[in-house]
Amino acid sequence: MPQKFFITHSWKDIEFARKLSKDLRASGLNGFLDAHSVNPGDSIPSRIERGLKECDVYIPIFSPDALKSDWCEWEIDMAIVMNRTRKGRPRIIPVIAKPCDVPDRLMHILNINFVGRYDDALHDLLTKGLGITPRAPAQTELLTPRELPAFHFPWRTALTIAGVVGALVLVVVICFGLFSILSNLVSSIASAPTSTVVPALTRTPTQAIALPPTLLPTATLVPTLSSTLTPTRVPTATPTRTPTPTPTLGIGSIKISSIDGATMVYVPAGEFLMGSSDADKDAYADEKPQHTVYLDAFWIDKYEVTNALYKKCVDAGKCKPPDPTSSNSRISYYGAPRFENYPVLNISWNDAEAFCNWAGKRLPTEAQWEKSARGTDGRIYPWGNNLDGTRLNFCDKNCFFDWKSESVDDGYADTSPVGNYPNGASPYGALDMLGNVWEWVSDWYDQGYYSVFQASNISRNPTGPSAGQFRVVRGGSWNIFPNHARAAVRGSGYKPDYWFDIVGIRCAQ
Repeated sequence: MPQKFFITHSWKDIEFARKLSKDLRASGLNGFLDAHSVNPGDSIPSRIERGLKECDVYIPIFSPDALKSDWCEWEIDMAIVMNRTRKGRPRIIPVIAKPCDVPDRLMHILNINFVGRYDDALHDLLTKGLGITPRAPAQTELLTPRELPAFHFPWRTALTIAGVVGALVLVVVICFGLFSILSNLVSSIASAPTSTVVPALTRTPTQAIALPPTLLPTATLVPTLSSTLTPTRVPTATPTRTPTPTPTLGIGSIKISSIDGATMVYVPAGEFLMGSSDADKDAYADEKPQHTVYLDAFWIDKYEVTNALYKKCVDAGKCKPPDPTSSNSRISYYGAPRFENYPVLNISWNDAEAFCNWAGKRLPTEAQWEKSARGTDGRIYPWGNNLDGTRLNFCDKNCFFDWKSESVDDGYADTSPVGNYPNGASPYGALDMLGNVWEWVSDWYDQGYYSVFQASNISRNPTGPSAGQFRVVRGGSWNIFPNHARAAVRGSGYKPDYWFDIVGIRCAQ
């Protein structure tokens, strides 16, 4: 079976990408190039994920424009994660199309420079990178000219043929003259004219269809009884005012948001451990070092924002409806009654912020989200330190990715209803903090942001970097592999004005 490739490129490098794809196919490979592999109506992120999943070789094309592309950044990150978790598949072979530096996270991989040496570089890619012997061009057979015999014009034969042709022409002229005489004779005989009878058209009267009379509703008058009562003054004793005790807020306290009607859980003030320690072997570099953070008390939604709740904002004219209205595997999702209690999808960070503002709330900070998910003791999951696939909606046996967990069957190959996994509740009672859909938070993403903290320092109410290209998402989704189902995982590569069918909303206050 031929190897499959996946090419990542900037749209400004499309001609180079097309040429490379054509040459790879000519050498017997099949592969993914978005200009040819994504069809109208496809979910672009889902199609890209599937293409990366199916490929054997991942070829990112680098140029100054590619280094500025958000889509290239996202595809590269996804390929790196797959390479780590799938024992080196896909194999990553960086290609340089225009002079530039390769990103730091790929510096350890030998690249192939195509600048000014396309043919030699293609040969290196095929032979050294892919282990393929390039197909030799087909040999064209050279024809040797033959010696032609001497040519002598046959005069005697030509004169004989000319005589025969002249006789035939004379016969044709005589026949044509006889035909003209006979034609004139026939035309002189007058024939009696014939009349054409046109049948009369009979008009068929149209039968009128009588319609039943329209019955108008008859208004029924209902008399209104009124009476005037003369009040009788009754002396009453002045009651003694009993002060109402102020409820004490703590873990387990809940309230109903006044505008969107969402249930919110209370997270008390205090310190917690944020990030991952070296003891967590699945941790990524951007989760370290683990550090202590102090947060003031706050409220956070118990559930992810549903289609029904988001529609309230749309109906109020404060939010844009999701576009598209489908999910990964369902053509009709947002607006379909059966999915009202499922998390809203295809919402950008800007849309999420607009919804939370309309509801009198805001997006949580990264620190607030993480404390809500894992509590104060640095546990890996909301429920403890051991993964339990029955407590969240992640890539189980129904998932089409090859990192799926065959031992778990939650019945969903896509999103599930919110609150469907009560045993996965966080220490504060928040549900679906892991799995189902990623959730936008307010922070900009910076891979080295945690490095500003020392493990012994305490940070108070951090709000993240002051600027950036991407916003952070948290919590993972229905298609994550097990080591992404951790409370400290930081999702990156999500631009604020992009939407995805794996990202939703949770608000804080």
